[in-house]
Amino acid sequence: MKSKHDLDDFRELTDLLTDLELDDATPKVNIYNRLKFKLESGNIQLHEKDGIYMKMNNWKAATVSAVAVVCLLGAFSTTSFAQGMLQMILARFQVGNMEITQYDKELPATQSNTQGSNTPIELKEHPQMTLEEARAASKMDFPAPTWMPEHYSYKNTVVHGEGMVEIQYKKEKEFISLLISNGGENGIRTTEGVKIETIGGKKVYFANGIVIWEHEGFTYELYQMAEKSFDAATIGNIIESLSTKSAKK
Repeated sequence: MKSKHDLDDFRELTDLLTDLELDDATPKVNIYNRLKFKLESGNIQLHEKDGIYMKMNNWKAATVSAVAVVCLLGAFSTTSFAQGMLQMILARFQVGNMEITQYDKELPATQSNTQGSNTPIELKEHPQMTLEEARAASKMDFPAPTWMPEHYSYKNTVVHGEGMVEIQYKKEKEFISLLISNGGENGIRTTEGVKIETIGGKKVYFANGIVIWEHEGFTYELYQMAEKSFDAATIGNIIESLSTKSAKK
């Protein structure tokens, strides 16, 4: 569709939709789904003059959903339906098998925010297992730290299903959990800023208090239950010490 439409031609309809407040959820969903379908099928195209320009006809579902909401917000900006319809995605980051999604606001209370690895790891009692036993049980020859900050001692390695292990370290009342995974899809949702630094030759992501990086095909998530978080130098030493060999004595 190459013709350009003057929005003034539809001013009366726009004004009507602006003042419309729907009580029934069914019409709201129908409006959104129809507009989303028309965007996906190419029946509606947004021109560069409107501030949005896409050359590809096959848009990703998330992009189409976001653009559909932008269109609807133009007509329903004063309604409660428009204001709470969608939580906008600000950015996505891929770290190994981990996707970090940054939102502009908290998820609505009716939706679950428990997916992914954005909750602290609970310290539970598990059968004692060495790194070598965990490698055999998980069938993953994962590199593990051969160095840890002073006074942190190895506690245990726990196999969490297929493709994920957790190495635990402890110093008095402080606790470190290092999740190592390979394959599958994991995700973290956050409304906070995502910081990215290059440490130990790796691109390291900081989100929701978790330190995340990728190494030799494995995704590492470092959780710290301590009074003070590790600085970049300490994290770099941990990353550089990763090995399938035994830890230094």
